[in-house]
Amino acid sequence: MKAKSIGYFGEEKAALYLQNNHYEIIQRNFRKKWGEIDIIAKDKKTKEIVFIEVKARKTDNFSNLMPEEALTIKKIRRLKRIFLSYLNQYDLEDSPWRFDFIAVETEKNTQDPVIRHYKDILLEF
Repeated sequence: MKAKSIGYFGEEKAALYLQNNHYEIIQRNFRKKWGEIDIIAKDKKTKEIVFIEVKARKTDNFSNLMPEEALTIKKIRRLKRIFLSYLNQYDLEDSPWRFDFIAVETEKNTQDPVIRHYKDILLEF
């Protein structure tokens, strides 16, 4: 699988996981010129808007990097700007929201990936 198709596969699996766990997908791939966020959802239990970054990796590749290692300080800075842009664009600045991260790991020729969902990642502003 190429990087782009692995990313798409990971986002699809993450969206399905979220829908099966009390989330409503609001938007996917919200883009601005400085970046994008993979999934924006509503947590039906907490009523929060949830900004979700998804990183997918094949476990049988040579890099041995975990998906979590792709969430760098630089990436988080760009994501914060995206969150604020979305909230401003849709007049949701006073709405409760949080940032989640989903790691998706897949092995060659399998459709059942390992999904790790990190909720409410602390962001400093």
